Amino acid sequence: SSHLSSSSLYRIGPGLLLCSWALNSSKGSMTQFDEDRLTRLIERLLSPDVQVQEPAMVQEVPARLSDGEVEKVFIDHVPGVRKFLFRGHPGQYSLKFMVSAYKHGLRAFSSTALHNHLLSCMRLIVHYGQEERPGAKALLAEVAEGFLDCQAVQARAIERVALRMQGLTLDFTGLVVQLVGEYKTLALKMLAAERLCQGLARDYDGTPTHYENRLTADVGPLLGANADDVRRAVLDEHARSRYACLDGAEAAKAAARCRELFDVDAMLQAFVAEVNSFDAETSSNTLPAMFLVWASERLSRKHVVLDAETCSRTEVDCAFAVCVFEDLFLSGPAAPAEETFRGVPISEIFRQPNAVTLAQDLDAAKPSDASGTSAPLLEGDQSMGITYSSRVAQWLLQVVDSLWIGIKAILQGRFQWRWCSVFLPSGNTD
Repeated sequence: SSHLSSSSLYRIGPGLLLCSWALNSSKGSMTQFDEDRLTRLIERLLSPDVQVQEPAMVQEVPARLSDGEVEKVFIDHVPGVRKFLFRGHPGQYSLKFMVSAYKHGLRAFSSTALHNHLLSCMRLIVHYGQEERPGAKALLAEVAEGFLDCQAVQARAIERVALRMQGLTLDFTGLVVQLVGEYKTLALKMLAAERLCQGLARDYDGTPTHYENRLTADVGPLLGANADDVRRAVLDEHARSRYACLDGAEAAKAAARCRELFDVDAMLQAFVAEVNSFDAETSSNTLPAMFLVWASERLSRKHVVLDAETCSRTEVDCAFAVCVFEDLFLSGPAAPAEETFRGVPISEIFRQPNAVTLAQDLDAAKPSDASGTSAPLLEGDQSMGITYSSRVAQWLLQVVDSLWIGIKAILQGRFQWRWCSVFLPSGNTD
């Protein structure tokens, strides 16, 4: 923006600049939602109850490549890697540090419990590239870029890439928690930038990684920051030696400020963009695909998340995303009675808590006839306020909804079995 001077910018990460004037604002553009709802949601999200847990340690991986072979793996997959410089220092080429990390690990973590874990992670990554396995170029580039900075950044890049390579999959809730964790990390970076601007600490590095780690170690547990980030931050010797720990009261105050800086608007928009990106090439273990699986189980009108014209792609907005987050992390959507999504009241879209389990329990408790077939509930349903006709009506509505989605897609030439299988009952293949 032309009205900002260079002095009003503060670097909080590679390629990421924070405007000092923006530090005093937080949730400006979220006025379309009830402020109390967002406050309750943020309090829940930025708590230890919503946290990416520590990953398991990677088992020992022996070295099997020479120094020259390790260099070749990076040179072949990362354009320009020979010229990468550690923190821009002339003559300090990053490639030699990558070779050292493969052979000996990261010196900063040599006397910690993470040493063997990070060493094995680095070897796993290099071997993956040497074997020319899928996606190796992007993964090696991410690691190589980490070696442009200090060992704390290197460790973060190595561990995240290695765990991603191992194919550790999460369910829908786990993927959303992971997304929340990314925005917690950004909020902690903003907190570090603000406190440095206020003179509460001094850091002369271009990117204040070690001060960020000081805050992650002290404030992160109060916010439910990613457990692997907290684990690495606690072991950062520069963070320990340069900065005083935040005591209980100061840590609590910093955590409260971090909740104010948390960009819930950007997080919801990122969620919507990711979910709406679903197409025929989407992998089954990604957020867009897992959202449809979740919707098929959790929503009574599951097709409402598809576009009205073709029913072939996901189409939700930020208001609906708020309801999804409330359903995942609070007691359910707190939308007012008049709130709708595509003309349907929110209260009719989301199943009541435990409704699916209740229906399954009722079915299991039904008496069987002589052939072993379950007899329809009459008195049992009525005693619980569930009439037989309403049960039949609900079942028919679900069947009609599913059939209509399939018929409409077929007529428009857009039918994809992999999409419709999410919405049709299991076992229906014809």
